Amino acid sequence: MSRPIIKKILPFDADKEQDIFLAWTGSRAHANRIIIRDNETNEVTFDDTISTYELRHTIPAGTLTNGKNWTMEAVVYDSENIASASSEKILFYTFKTPDFDFKDLPEHQEINSASFTAAISYHSQDWENISSYIFYLYDSTGKQLLKSNVMHDIFNIAYTYRGLENNTAYAIRCTAVTVHGMLLDTGLRNILIKYENPNTYARIYTTALPEQGCVQVASNLIVIQYNGPEHFSYENGMLDLIGKTLYYDEGFLIENNFTVIIRGKNLWQTADILKMKNDNPGLTLSSRIYTDETLRFKLLVPNGVCHYLLYSDEQIFGADDMVTIVLRRESNLYQLKVFVEKER
Repeated sequence: MSRPIIKKILPFDADKEQDIFLAWTGSRAHANRIIIRDNETNEVTFDDTISTYELRHTIPAGTLTNGKNWTMEAVVYDSENIASASSEKILFYTFKTPDFDFKDLPEHQEINSASFTAAISYHSQDWENISSYIFYLYDSTGKQLLKSNVMHDIFNIAYTYRGLENNTAYAIRCTAVTVHGMLLDTGLRNILIKYENPNTYARIYTTALPEQGCVQVASNLIVIQYNGPEHFSYENGMLDLIGKTLYYDEGFLIENNFTVIIRGKNLWQTADILKMKNDNPGLTLSSRIYTDETLRFKLLVPNGVCHYLLYSDEQIFGADDMVTIVLRRESNLYQLKVFVEKER
């Protein structure tokens, strides 16, 4: 008589019931028996026979102990109650379900940036390490938008989502496999992308002048004159600078703290974008496309001793996407921030 085969058993939590599945090529089975032994002592822990046409056997919750390994063999009985030969013994593990979830998600899961890093908190009571993991991104209908590569850095289980659209709901998820094959899943966690693009250049300031019975209105706009031979077209609220350089050499002076905002399209290129200087070396803002098809903006500020160098986060955007670059200096410290508005 042929032997039944016990199908592969992934590690499971012994505090929960677990179904075991068999394969059998003989006459129709009407019962099956499984025998589980402690792999260290070889003592029988569970010996159970059930009458069923299904080639399935359920181990009740609490039957086994977590943090151990076991052997199992199975026997099938046909309609005449004739027992088959015992199956090959297989080895399996039981582990307490580890804590596996996203950590440090903001309140109400609202993300105020077009990119953010999702990190995983992991703890195994049985010291079961993670072998590999994958991150996913879904839209509000549950359609998968992104699947990361399989990753193995168990000391930093994290992934940076980029190019997320403003005022848009998404769901994130992470799955993992432990070194012994236990499957882990955070499930879907909803997030909402909601951020503001800086609009400093459009602010208007008011000051009450009670002695004069009026209100003083001022803005931080300064009209400056371009001096150069090139001509520029102004369409849809934007200057066309493709293949051209816009040069100012008079009309304003930036001292102390400042914020510079550049908004534009067709910025997917390796090029110098902005240069500013007075009597000092000034600064240069540039962009570079890397071999992994990402782009970073770079700020270089020479100071005569050691260059001040600052990079933006990695960016991915299209030619028609609106890119806002914010450059700020405060107390001789610089900040560089990038916002991307995806073309719909």
